[in-house]
This record gives sequence, C-alpha cells and structure tokens, in this order.
Amino acid sequence: MRLLYSIPLLFCAGLASAQTSQMIAQNGLAATETRLATQADPSANDRFALGAVRFLRGIENTLQFRWQHNMAIKDFDMPGLSLPVPPNPDAAPFTPDLILTLFEHLRDDMALTQDTLGQVDAQDVALEIDLTDIWFDINMNQQRDFGEGLIEVGLNTVASPRQAAEMAAQGMDNTLVRFDSADVAWLNAYSHLLGGISELVIAFDPTEAIAKVLETDQQLINLRGNRPSESFYDAQFGGWVDRFAMVYGALNQQPLADHTRAARFHFLIMLSENKTFWARVALETDNENEWIPNAHQTAALGFTLPEGAAESWQAVLDDAEKLLNGKLLVSYWRLEPMGGINVMKLFENPPVVDIVDWVQGSGLLPYMELGPTVSTRNLRQFDRMMSGDALLYSILFN
Repeated sequence: MRLLYSIPLLFCAGLASAQTSQMIAQNGLAATETRLATQADPSANDRFALGAVRFLRGIENTLQFRWQHNMAIKDFDMPGLSLPVPPNPDAAPFTPDLILTLFEHLRDDMALTQDTLGQVDAQDVALEIDLTDIWFDINMNQQRDFGEGLIEVGLNTVASPRQAAEMAAQGMDNTLVRFDSADVAWLNAYSHLLGGISELVIAFDPTEAIAKVLETDQQLINLRGNRPSESFYDAQFGGWVDRFAMVYGALNQQPLADHTRAARFHFLIMLSENKTFWARVALETDNENEWIPNAHQTAALGFTLPEGAAESWQAVLDDAEKLLNGKLLVSYWRLEPMGGINVMKLFENPPVVDIVDWVQGSGLLPYMELGPTVSTRNLRQFDRMMSGDALLYSILFN
C-alpha cells in the first residue's frame, strides 16, 4: 500500500524543463530550487518548475528530517512517514515532539508550493522530463547515492533497495512525461491534500501520547532489567499496540479547532482544483507523453483508463465535497436510514475522538442530524470500473 504515496512523487518529477531536469540530476533539489527562485523574468514553465521542485523539496525535507533522527517507521501508511529512509549510524536522539515538528514543516513547505503555483499562467505550460533524473538527497551528503532515485524511493516501499534498483532498471519502457496546464491544478490539489493532512496532525498533537508510550516502554525495560521480553504476544503485536496507543492517545484529546478548520479548507480547495484538472484534461487535443490522459490520449507510463473513468471519479469527488459542506451526512447506525453525522460540523467544532462514546452515540450527539446520507454507490461503481484497483487510481487521480 505504501507504494501509493510514490505516485505524487513520480508526477512532480515531471514539472521541470529539460534544463531544470539536468540541473536536478547534477546538483540536487536544493540547489535547483535556489537557481529557479533567483531567476530573472521567469516564464510560466519556470514558475511551474519552481512549484514542482518546492513540492519535491518538501518531500525531501521529511526524508532528511527522519534520517537525521532514524525515524524509520514501519507499517505506518501515512504521507510524511511511509517512504523508506536508510539507517543513520550517527543519528540525533528521537524525541516525542519530532512528529509534530515534521508535519509543521511539511505544512509550511506545501504553503510555499501553493504560493508559487498561484503565480503560474497555466495556459502557457508545456514541460517534459525523464523521471530518472530526479533524486532525493536523503543522507544530506550532496551526492546521489544508491537507493535515492525517485523511482527507487517509490519502489523501496514494496521491495528491498537492491530489488527496487533492478525493478527500476527493468520495469519502465518510457520514463519521459510531458505536463501541461491541467497538471498545474493537479499538483496544487496534491499540495492541499498534504497541507490538510498536516493540519490534522497538528490539530491532534501526538507529542504527549508518544511520550507516554515511550516512557512506559522504558519502565518495562527497567522492570525486566534490560532483558528482552520473551513474550510471543509482545514479539508479534507489541509494536502494533504501541503505535495504536500513540494514535488513539493523540485522537482522544480535545483537538485544536483552528487547525481542523484549516484542514477542511485545504480539502475543499483540493476538490476544486481536481475539478479544474479534469475539465482541462477533457479539452486537450494533443497526445504527447500524457501524465493522466483523456479518452483520446495515451498515458506515457503505459496504463489504460476504462471509458468513463474520469466521470466516475468526479462523481466520487462530488460526494466528498457534499460531505465537507454538510449537504450529505455520514450514515450512523442508530439513525439509519433517517440521518447521520454532519462532517462539516466535525471539522468546524471538533470533539474528542472517544471510540466508546462514538460507537454508543453520546460523543456524536451534537453532530447528528436527520437528512440524506452519502451512498457508497459511486465509489462501488468506480471500484468495479477500475477492476479492484480503485485505491491505486484514487491516489493517482487525487
């Protein structure tokens, strides 16, 4: 599943001109960002390239931050935490506040991306790049090392570094992609997705919950006298239990409403930009190494979309927008079929997430209403159309 998070990385690699692509290949993202940001009289392509590089720098920053602290978090499928990082033999200590800091930085990097893309004249954009030129300086040594290529980083989520390198070398016939005006909206939508996720993490600050779990683990070690646990259940489920305790501990507190409201704002912009993307794609008449094609185009990376896929996905997006605006409710088992939960109110005035109270109903009473609830029909139709790969394509489509 973590391979899904490599999809926006593959896209963003394509948002630089050939010259910019070569600059990244030779000097890395940080130097390329500095060069593009100081360029006199930038063209639309230059601004688009800068926005894409800043997006990629945001991802690189999370990888570098995690490498500095050996934050190789396993089985945690979340943007910012799921992509692999190599071990750091001289890492700084991990402290409970680092997760919050990471997402605060990611939010700020996405804000910078959005500001840059807002200055792009989308009508004048047409860029090509070879995806293999892009790499992340994860270990911060200013040179491209084994496993730091864009495609390798994506493949490393499902394979060993050496297997990923072999797959990268053998698995793609074409890595040249051309991006245009539609893809400006696509990238902006993705930056708002990551911005919204970051705001939710900040709203439910996990620092105290992480500190509690780490302190408990240390106390258990002290009780055992530094002897490893011999429990089968600890070996099999201990890590999962700790992660669950961290997440639930973060959720089971009063969230910061300013940040949940900001998250909803980001998600609404994401949906709006996605609609713009599909409207522009539908009008395209060329067929040149397309990222996401319309019905008359071919995808550069070789995948084929079923007829009607764009329309089916937009129906799913329309349901999501109505949920965020309170026009449809999420069905609740004790109100079916008469009503459900108003998601907009959850974002605007967020409650403590208490599983028992939520299931029983007392924790959600202020958010319950009578009215139409969202159906799973559009999502089921999209899943059938995509032959079971709906999750993969939903990440691709954003």
